[in-house]
Amino acid sequence: MLKILPKFSLDSAMYSVVLLMAFVVPLSTAAASIAVGLGVIFIIVHSLRTRTFPQFDSNILEVLAVYIVCQIFIAITSWEPVTSFREVLGEVHRFFPLIFAMTFIKKREQLCSVLIASLLAFLINDVAGIYQYFVADKPRAFGLSHTPTFYGSFMLMQFPLLIFIARLEILPNLWRGISLFTAGLTLVCLVLSMTRGAWLAFIVIALIFVAIEKKYRRLAAKIFAGLAIVFLIAALVSPKIQDRLATMTDTKFQSNNERILMWESAIEIFKDYPLSGVGQKMFFRAYNEEYISPYAVERPGEIGPGHTQPHNNLLNEASEGGIVGLSAFIGLYAYFFWKFFTQLKREKNFAFGAGMTALLILAGLQLEGLTDTNMIQVPIMREFWLLAGTLIAAENILNKSR
Repeated sequence: MLKILPKFSLDSAMYSVVLLMAFVVPLSTAAASIAVGLGVIFIIVHSLRTRTFPQFDSNILEVLAVYIVCQIFIAITSWEPVTSFREVLGEVHRFFPLIFAMTFIKKREQLCSVLIASLLAFLINDVAGIYQYFVADKPRAFGLSHTPTFYGSFMLMQFPLLIFIARLEILPNLWRGISLFTAGLTLVCLVLSMTRGAWLAFIVIALIFVAIEKKYRRLAAKIFAGLAIVFLIAALVSPKIQDRLATMTDTKFQSNNERILMWESAIEIFKDYPLSGVGQKMFFRAYNEEYISPYAVERPGEIGPGHTQPHNNLLNEASEGGIVGLSAFIGLYAYFFWKFFTQLKREKNFAFGAGMTALLILAGLQLEGLTDTNMIQVPIMREFWLLAGTLIAAENILNKSR
């Protein structure tokens, strides 16, 4: 039976999958699922034919395995184990872009093509957002993302990668120029998303870059100061931006107040279920049926079925996973912070090298995750893990090319 399976080069097939993912993940959840599925099929067929498995990074696999074991334990103790196990399987699926990219991007030409595919997808996403805001008269741009908050998260990932591409000497000047132009559009779209958490996250990652970077610290500080002035001018002429800025510190603003009430409820859930929480995807049931504040205005039936998450990554993990889930979440991303930082230190090209880029992307998402639960969203996680794998692969490729 194995003889009837088609012959193919796994490396070539999987590189095609990664290239496809680079283009479709920012644009279409369905197309991204198909791409990931193709990758899994290619690996299974190859393994059946050769009775060998691709050589993946064992250290990262071990870290992911520990995280997944913790998630399985939480699912076993969940209020609804079937629902939680389904979420665990979905989370495993989200790690595939990381593994595929870091394993099958092996050549300089492949890295360039994957980065160009991402660049083109980013440009399309930006143009869609600008059209929505200025032509279709939408109150908030969301591009080809599901919501404006998702769009803000994508802009936080796009901008560092676009600067990385613009500075990458192995790419033709044409693509580097297009990347710099797209980075400008991305900043505009970040503002037009009206995602306040993403705005604050961008300011902090800009400060992180200025603090870490040595060679271009003064230049970076001047550029970011100029961007701040441009933003303030835009705010002066845009009532929408003014209104959005005014809500940031207004505790009586409904969105802010509802977030605070959800945070308090998440803490109460954690206190009642401290070890393993109520289970993955169970915040929705726990909050809307038992823990919703009597002061909450946004209640089930009035805003649809009700809130599904507490708008904070850490509180989401604490309420749904208890100490086990919170520790697993912190441990997983602490490992990747360490990995990106050590990569940054090894790279000769310190200013916006691959390590710096990956570090800023992860920092931006985690900072925004203090006010929005972005690290459980399928499109955002697929894009993050794909970019993480690409930037990990970039280190060896770029070192060889020097």
